[in-house]
Amino acid sequence: MNEAYLQLYDYHVWANERLWNHLQSLPEGVFLQEVNLGFTSIVEVFGHLAAAEEVWFARIKEESPPSLAARPFADLAAARQYLSQLQTEHHEFLASVGDMGKVVTYRNTAGEAFQNSISEILQQVVNHGTYHRGNITTMLRHMGHKGIITDYIAFLRV
Repeated sequence: MNEAYLQLYDYHVWANERLWNHLQSLPEGVFLQEVNLGFTSIVEVFGHLAAAEEVWFARIKEESPPSLAARPFADLAAARQYLSQLQTEHHEFLASVGDMGKVVTYRNTAGEAFQNSISEILQQVVNHGTYHRGNITTMLRHMGHKGIITDYIAFLRV
């Protein structure tokens, strides 16, 4: 059963890789270009994604989570390196989990206690990434660039 959850996380990693490759093909500066679309730039979105993933995985591991403040990245290469390493660590952790149904107790940023299974939290991480990759596509279109397909079905067809 864990294979299905690992596949879901593999999709998340694949979608981020496709997006990074697409961003590298665009004119220099797109990653840092300021926009006013919820986030101020694509770099800010990636900083938020990194922070959120770190927080959720700390909760899964029943550790004290780091700050949810966006991680600062100087450029696309720095963001890609940081997130790639983070995702490798998280994939290795997920591969070692014996029971994805294990329930963990954690506190949100407001201090409220919640309980969710590892599989539910993993679904949150993947959905959150999908949502924000959509934000990035909107930003790219606003700047006059095309997006890239990162749908789950496209991942399955590879």
